Amino acid sequence: MINNISTRLRKQAGFVLTIELILITTILIIGSFVGISAVRNALVKSQVAQQNRDITVADSNGVKLGKMLSLNEHETPIVPFIDGGVAPLAPDPAHKNYRAILGVRDDRFTSREPVYYDSPNCTGNPCIKGISDETSDNRGVDNIDASGAVSYLHALQGGPNYAIGRSDDGIIGHLYRSTPLQCPVDISDIQSRYMSQRVVTGTPCEAFEVNQTEADVSCLVGVEAGTSVIEVEPPVENPLCESCPTGTESQGDILDRFLPEIEPLVDTVFSTLSLAGLVPDLDVTVGDICCPIGTRLDENNDLISSVTYIALANAFDLLNVNLIDNPLVSNLLASLGIQQGTLNCVADINLLSAEQVVDPFNDNQNVLQRFTAPFKVNLPSINNEDSWIYVAPDGEGDNSRL
Repeated sequence: MINNISTRLRKQAGFVLTIELILITTILIIGSFVGISAVRNALVKSQVAQQNRDITVADSNGVKLGKMLSLNEHETPIVPFIDGGVAPLAPDPAHKNYRAILGVRDDRFTSREPVYYDSPNCTGNPCIKGISDETSDNRGVDNIDASGAVSYLHALQGGPNYAIGRSDDGIIGHLYRSTPLQCPVDISDIQSRYMSQRVVTGTPCEAFEVNQTEADVSCLVGVEAGTSVIEVEPPVENPLCESCPTGTESQGDILDRFLPEIEPLVDTVFSTLSLAGLVPDLDVTVGDICCPIGTRLDENNDLISSVTYIALANAFDLLNVNLIDNPLVSNLLASLGIQQGTLNCVADINLLSAEQVVDPFNDNQNVLQRFTAPFKVNLPSINNEDSWIYVAPDGEGDNSRL
């Protein structure tokens, strides 16, 4: 009897479905659907509101350039442009592509970095500064030192430098990137610069000449009495400088390359004048040329002649004799090919050869030629029942009395 009751209880074990349970379950299910719908609607509204706030730049045909990152000092939208046409400099499986940061005005593209050309009107060979070059030509559109023309994003990427250069119409601009090769021309041969950030009507190309200043030659020669029995009155004793004056730096690395040609010329002149009895037997040593920090000695074609002439003139001044204009000395210098010249220090800009960033779908055109000016940005949608517009909250409660 007990076993039968136990067996019957086991068969009756289970969950008892009641009206209350059905009601609770129905309420939970319906409530969940309502809650999910409310969350979905809120997400959609949030997304629409976010899209309404975002500024997207497009060309006149509606082709999107990208979403704006920020605005520059001219309220020009800044957009990232991904360059898929160059491999990373160092193999990195996590690396994808480099970014170029471009400003987009209504009629042109802009960049922080300029492009340099060896011909007028921004024609000829294009060149770009190296990444994170802070000391050379760092003037922005305001022409104040250390005010711009240096992009740090490209340095952080560890890749090439990017800049907007001249386009075929001279206005809209083409995208260029630096290469590992040096600029094919010397910095002194650069004649124009495409400064795309300039606010101008027409092309932002401008004439460019490297800033230069006259070199400091106070340490160029040292004069000491030689072994001759001829006495020098007063005794000559002007050894070489120990270092360049404050604010300047030695150009010995450049001068050393030309010393094998300069020193024999100086020795020849002083030996000849000594035999003629015009100067005593002296030890004349070529020293150093100093340039302001951030510049370097301009290596022009007359460097050897100019250095030799200035060294001789300085040595004569130390001797307190006016021989540089003596007919005998003039004829001697002319026979040796030594002529008066100037030594200039120029801005030390390390330029790299630049190449156009070509369109991956058309190798015959620049990657920016697919976009047609005038450029424009999207505007907030109108406020009606079928669209959403973001309005900043006023805060909780009535704040009008605060």
